[in-house]
Amino acid sequence: MSILSSSAQAVQALSRQHSTTGPTSAAFTNLPPEVIVRLLLYVELKDILNIRQVRFHLRIASGMQLILVPKTCKHLFTQTKNHEAWIRIAKSLIKDKGVVWPTWALPLTAMPASTIEDLVVRATRLSSLVNTHDWEIEERKSFEAVIQRPWDSPIWLDLVRGRWLLLQLVGFTMELWDLDAAEFAHPIATYVGLEGVINGVVYVEGTNGLEIILSTTSFQVYKFAPDLPYRREVRAVKPVLSLLESFQGYSSVKARRGDLVAFAESAGDRLRACIMDENTRSNAELTFGSQVMKSQRTFDILIQDGVVFVARHRNLELYLSRDIKRVLSTEGTTGHSIAPFQSFSYPNIALIHNPQFHSTIPVYFDAPGGSVALAHFVDDEWQAILVTPQADLSDPTQRGYKIDKIFAIGSGIDPIYGIRAGENGYRLAMLCHGRLTLHYGRPSDTREVPDNGEGYLTEAMERGIDTSHTLVDWELPDFEVDFPRPGCVAIDEAVGICVAAMGSGRIWIGDAVPRVKPERVDVTPLPKKMSLPDPQWPELPPSYYWDKFYSGPLSKSDPIGEVVPGWSTAVDHYWPWRNNPKAYGGILWFVENIMGLPGPATSLLFSTNALFESERRILDLQEYVEIGGKLFWVLTTDDGWVEVMRLVDGTTIDDVITGLRQGRIRYITIGEELISDYMPIEQHRTWYRMFKRFQET
Repeated sequence: MSILSSSAQAVQALSRQHSTTGPTSAAFTNLPPEVIVRLLLYVELKDILNIRQVRFHLRIASGMQLILVPKTCKHLFTQTKNHEAWIRIAKSLIKDKGVVWPTWALPLTAMPASTIEDLVVRATRLSSLVNTHDWEIEERKSFEAVIQRPWDSPIWLDLVRGRWLLLQLVGFTMELWDLDAAEFAHPIATYVGLEGVINGVVYVEGTNGLEIILSTTSFQVYKFAPDLPYRREVRAVKPVLSLLESFQGYSSVKARRGDLVAFAESAGDRLRACIMDENTRSNAELTFGSQVMKSQRTFDILIQDGVVFVARHRNLELYLSRDIKRVLSTEGTTGHSIAPFQSFSYPNIALIHNPQFHSTIPVYFDAPGGSVALAHFVDDEWQAILVTPQADLSDPTQRGYKIDKIFAIGSGIDPIYGIRAGENGYRLAMLCHGRLTLHYGRPSDTREVPDNGEGYLTEAMERGIDTSHTLVDWELPDFEVDFPRPGCVAIDEAVGICVAAMGSGRIWIGDAVPRVKPERVDVTPLPKKMSLPDPQWPELPPSYYWDKFYSGPLSKSDPIGEVVPGWSTAVDHYWPWRNNPKAYGGILWFVENIMGLPGPATSLLFSTNALFESERRILDLQEYVEIGGKLFWVLTTDDGWVEVMRLVDGTTIDDVITGLRQGRIRYITIGEELISDYMPIEQHRTWYRMFKRFQET
């Protein structure tokens, strides 16, 4: 709809109110600014932008017709940049159209007009793409931009205000990049001095500006308050990364609300989640429920007014905010703990994968007030768990929370190296082998997963729906030798920008709705070598189990270290890299990445049949592993499948050897699944296949 057709009646009414010589001679430029602002609310967004570009003059002539006069109308042009006009337009779109809007751009009155305009344009275009998408996926052979950093250097990244990129490099240097810049030759600011790898970040938007809270694997916390302009905002300021303060003892920051900050790890214990009071620095441990497994990592924490929600491996646990505040107000800074008032398991899911709480409930959930949405992955499917109160009562302990429904939203392609959902759960970025994809959720074809977990995909495909919900698919150049950085992916779902890091040092920037068609990005050819699969595990074994378990000579005395027929303790002789704490694919890598448990870890005993491969295949490998003083049984099959079982607490390796001799090992094994994440297994196998092919060619 054009401006001439969409606004004639509005112009008629408004011009009559403000005409001094009658409607036949009323001049459009005589209308007060507030009237033009009201008029713009009736105009299509594209027409407002057309006015900006053409800058024609509008006049109301005889017969109440709109006439274009080839003369620049500065009055009208100025009003298309009016702050109040864009606030009203944004409010209308958010309320009536349900467009996705970022929390960092609220309240609207605090945003520059140029930022609101940019977000309105992007939100409208993204909504249009989502609403019209059916089956065909937009595939792009090139990204919109790229930042080149040193080889094997990126280890963490995130987006700030949809414009700024925080990037950590090997050597613990943090950089700040402006994605609004015309070129990316140098970072805007740099901070040198981080200890450890960043494993959590929280952004606090306040009246005094932005505060960034970072945590690292070394149990260090850092606070910065850079003056960062918003998107499309032009200010004479050069942002700097000046450290406000730092303190130690906490890691994996997850949330902040008021003076309360949530950490998944604390006091040097990677299983100790807690809530800290920023003013007093006292903290309260969020202890496990009495009936849940105690060796669980905490993945995410959501602080609400009345309840704190904690997503662990196997359980979702709820804590009363009033109890936490009461404990934190007592004297002393240590020794406080809070037990959950409610704990429950995830239905039909033994262990949850990559969970992430959303700040609000997506509209495609018909959820009562007080509900919480938790995104997670099952295999390659993006799902959301809906947690709802069963009664509208002021006392949270009487509401009876439960996991109400699980919704299937979209899916990706294995192997997956990184998943990042938008803050409100409407869109998701997925870093896969050979591609970076942007996915979406929408009410029309988001379906509840049946109790048995089956039937959703078949039903959706029969209706001709793209069950992956892939909006844009960017192809990663040189993906046969350039390995994606695990976990190095970020998204701003409202802006439509996705960012991913590669081992080559390339930082790819994908823009789903660029304002102008970008030129093809030229990149420097890669050297004839492969990047590391993960710089946090820099040592690479000479071979892997599924290729050839043991490449050394075998003699009549083999297997050495045999304590039971078919079992040996000589792990370091036959498998010297397995217990190397820096080895990619070693037992510590396996325990932390696949089981999701903190080390230390040591492989103590393995089945020697793996030494003597059959004519057709290598036999399955069994081993007994000690993790933090507890024993586990691990089975690795020739096709890469892994099973893990926990042994009864207090069991020693001597007990295991005795049990193997007597054939009574099953009596000390607890039959429960302990695999947290299969993605690293696929990443591991894919990298090794690429590595072997690269060596051969």
